Amino acid sequence: MPDYFIYPIFTVIFAIILMANVPRQEIQRLSIYGIIFGGIIDVLVHSFGYVTGLFSWINYGPFGFIGVHLFPSLSWSIFFILYFYFLPKQKPLNYIFAVVGIFFSALYHTMLLDLGILKSVSRFILPLLGFSAWFSIATWGFYKLNSFIERRKTRRVVSIKLKRYVQKSRNTTKE
Repeated sequence: MPDYFIYPIFTVIFAIILMANVPRQEIQRLSIYGIIFGGIIDVLVHSFGYVTGLFSWINYGPFGFIGVHLFPSLSWSIFFILYFYFLPKQKPLNYIFAVVGIFFSALYHTMLLDLGILKSVSRFILPLLGFSAWFSIATWGFYKLNSFIERRKTRRVVSIKLKRYVQKSRNTTKE
Protein backbone atom coordinates (compact mmCIF):
# COMPACT_ATOMS: atom_id res chain seq x y z
CA MET A 1 0.00 0.00 0.00
CA PRO A 2 1.41 3.44 -0.90
CA ASP A 3 2.25 5.84 1.95
CA TYR A 4 -0.28 8.42 0.75
CA PHE A 5 -3.20 6.17 1.75
CA ILE A 6 -2.34 6.58 5.44
CA TYR A 7 -4.15 9.89 5.82
CA PRO A 8 -7.43 8.84 4.18
CA ILE A 9 -7.40 5.82 6.50
CA PHE A 10 -6.79 8.05 9.57
CA THR A 11 -9.56 10.40 8.45
CA VAL A 12 -12.04 7.54 8.07
CA ILE A 13 -11.08 6.21 11.52
CA PHE A 14 -11.57 9.67 13.07
CA ALA A 15 -14.97 9.99 11.30
CA ILE A 16 -16.09 6.61 12.65
CA ILE A 17 -14.99 7.58 16.18
CA LEU A 18 -16.84 10.89 15.80
CA MET A 19 -20.08 9.29 14.64
CA ALA A 20 -19.91 6.64 17.37
CA ASN A 21 -19.35 9.11 20.23
CA VAL A 22 -20.98 12.43 19.38
CA PRO A 23 -24.72 12.89 18.76
CA ARG A 24 -25.62 14.18 15.31
CA GLN A 25 -27.08 17.43 16.68
CA GLU A 26 -23.82 18.16 18.53
CA ILE A 27 -21.79 17.36 15.41
CA GLN A 28 -23.86 19.94 13.53
CA ARG A 29 -23.45 22.51 16.31
CA LEU A 30 -19.69 21.96 16.71
CA SER A 31 -18.86 21.65 13.00
CA ILE A 32 -18.24 25.38 12.53
CA TYR A 33 -15.79 25.37 15.44
CA GLY A 34 -14.05 22.27 14.08
CA ILE A 35 -13.76 23.81 10.62
CA ILE A 36 -12.43 27.12 11.93
CA PHE A 37 -10.07 25.88 14.63
CA GLY A 38 -9.16 22.57 13.00
CA GLY A 39 -9.28 22.68 9.21
CA ILE A 40 -8.62 26.35 8.48
CA ILE A 41 -5.87 26.71 11.07
CA ASP A 42 -4.29 23.48 9.76
CA VAL A 43 -4.14 24.92 6.24
CA LEU A 44 -2.62 28.17 7.57
CA VAL A 45 -0.08 26.36 9.75
CA HIS A 46 1.03 23.99 7.02
CA SER A 47 1.17 26.77 4.44
CA PHE A 48 3.46 28.63 6.85
CA GLY A 49 5.55 25.48 7.37
CA TYR A 50 5.80 24.89 3.63
CA VAL A 51 6.84 28.49 2.88
CA THR A 52 9.41 28.67 5.71
CA GLY A 53 10.70 25.14 5.19
CA LEU A 54 10.18 24.23 8.87
CA PHE A 55 7.87 21.32 8.06
CA SER A 56 5.92 20.01 5.11
CA TRP A 57 4.06 17.00 3.82
CA ILE A 58 5.86 14.43 1.75
CA ASN A 59 4.45 11.35 0.02
CA TYR A 60 0.93 12.77 -0.19
CA GLY A 61 0.39 11.50 -3.72
CA PRO A 62 -2.74 12.77 -5.44
CA PHE A 63 -4.19 14.12 -2.18
CA GLY A 64 -2.41 17.47 -2.04
CA PHE A 65 -2.13 20.87 -3.67
CA ILE A 66 0.95 23.13 -3.56
CA GLY A 67 2.42 21.39 -0.54
CA VAL A 68 -0.82 21.27 1.46
CA HIS A 69 -2.28 17.81 2.02
CA LEU A 70 -6.09 17.70 1.74
CA PHE A 71 -6.98 15.00 4.27
CA PRO A 72 -5.25 16.44 7.37
CA SER A 73 -7.51 19.49 7.30
CA LEU A 74 -10.58 17.29 7.30
CA SER A 75 -9.03 15.07 9.96
CA TRP A 76 -8.18 18.04 12.20
CA SER A 77 -11.71 19.39 11.78
CA ILE A 78 -13.09 16.06 12.97
CA PHE A 79 -10.56 15.93 15.79
CA PHE A 80 -11.53 19.39 17.06
CA ILE A 81 -15.24 18.52 16.97
CA LEU A 82 -14.37 15.62 19.28
CA TYR A 83 -12.09 17.85 21.35
CA PHE A 84 -14.76 20.54 21.86
CA TYR A 85 -17.45 17.96 22.60
CA PHE A 86 -15.42 16.39 25.42
CA LEU A 87 -13.83 19.66 26.65
CA PRO A 88 -14.73 20.10 30.34
CA LYS A 89 -16.36 23.35 31.42
CA GLN A 90 -14.58 23.49 34.79
CA LYS A 91 -11.46 25.66 34.91
CA PRO A 92 -8.72 23.34 36.14
CA LEU A 93 -9.97 20.36 34.14
CA ASN A 94 -10.08 22.20 30.80
CA TYR A 95 -6.42 23.22 31.20
CA ILE A 96 -5.44 19.61 31.91
CA PHE A 97 -7.53 18.48 28.93
CA ALA A 98 -5.74 20.98 26.65
CA VAL A 99 -2.30 19.87 27.90
CA VAL A 100 -3.21 16.23 27.24
CA GLY A 101 -4.40 17.22 23.75
CA ILE A 102 -1.10 19.04 23.09
CA PHE A 103 0.92 16.06 24.31
CA PHE A 104 -0.94 13.51 22.18
CA SER A 105 -0.86 15.79 19.13
CA ALA A 106 2.93 16.02 19.52
CA LEU A 107 3.08 12.21 19.71
CA TYR A 108 0.89 12.05 16.60
CA HIS A 109 3.34 14.42 14.86
CA THR A 110 6.19 12.11 15.77
CA MET A 111 4.28 9.12 14.42
CA LEU A 112 3.75 10.94 11.10
CA LEU A 113 7.48 11.62 10.93
CA ASP A 114 8.19 7.94 11.53
CA LEU A 115 5.66 6.90 8.87
CA GLY A 116 7.43 9.11 6.34
CA ILE A 117 4.52 11.35 5.34
CA LEU A 118 5.76 14.47 7.13
CA LYS A 119 9.19 16.07 7.39
CA SER A 120 10.16 18.58 10.05
CA VAL A 121 13.29 20.35 11.25
CA SER A 122 12.36 19.57 14.85
CA ARG A 123 11.01 16.42 16.37
CA PHE A 124 9.89 17.73 19.79
CA ILE A 125 10.37 21.47 20.43
CA LEU A 126 8.67 22.88 17.32
CA PRO A 127 5.61 20.60 17.60
CA LEU A 128 5.19 21.31 21.32
CA LEU A 129 5.37 25.07 20.76
CA GLY A 130 3.11 24.90 17.71
CA PHE A 131 0.49 22.67 19.30
CA SER A 132 0.57 24.73 22.51
CA ALA A 133 -0.21 27.88 20.52
CA TRP A 134 -2.80 26.08 18.38
CA PHE A 135 -4.69 24.48 21.26
CA SER A 136 -4.55 27.68 23.33
CA ILE A 137 -6.02 29.73 20.49
CA ALA A 138 -8.59 27.04 19.65
CA THR A 139 -9.76 26.58 23.25
CA TRP A 140 -9.90 30.30 23.99
CA GLY A 141 -11.59 31.00 20.64
CA PHE A 142 -14.13 28.23 21.19
CA TYR A 143 -15.14 29.65 24.58
CA LYS A 144 -15.37 33.21 23.26
CA LEU A 145 -17.21 32.35 20.04
CA ASN A 146 -19.54 29.93 21.80
CA SER A 147 -20.47 32.47 24.50
CA PHE A 148 -21.04 35.13 21.81
CA ILE A 149 -23.37 32.82 19.86
CA GLU A 150 -25.24 31.79 23.03
CA ARG A 151 -25.74 35.46 23.99
CA ARG A 152 -27.11 36.21 20.53
CA LYS A 153 -29.54 33.28 20.81
CA THR A 154 -30.68 34.46 24.24
CA ARG A 155 -31.21 38.03 23.01
CA ARG A 156 -33.23 36.76 20.06
CA VAL A 157 -35.44 34.61 22.30
CA VAL A 158 -35.94 37.46 24.79
CA SER A 159 -36.79 39.94 22.01
CA ILE A 160 -39.32 37.52 20.48
CA LYS A 161 -40.97 36.95 23.88
CA LEU A 162 -40.97 40.70 24.53
CA LYS A 163 -42.66 41.35 21.18
CA ARG A 164 -45.31 38.73 21.97
CA TYR A 165 -45.88 40.25 25.41
CA VAL A 166 -46.23 43.76 23.98
CA GLN A 167 -48.59 42.52 21.29
CA LYS A 168 -50.75 40.66 23.85
CA SER A 169 -50.87 43.70 26.13
CA ARG A 170 -51.94 45.89 23.21
CA ASN A 171 -54.66 43.43 22.29
CA THR A 172 -56.02 43.32 25.85
CA THR A 173 -56.04 47.12 26.19
CA LYS A 174 -58.02 47.50 22.94
CA GLU A 175 -60.76 45.20 24.20
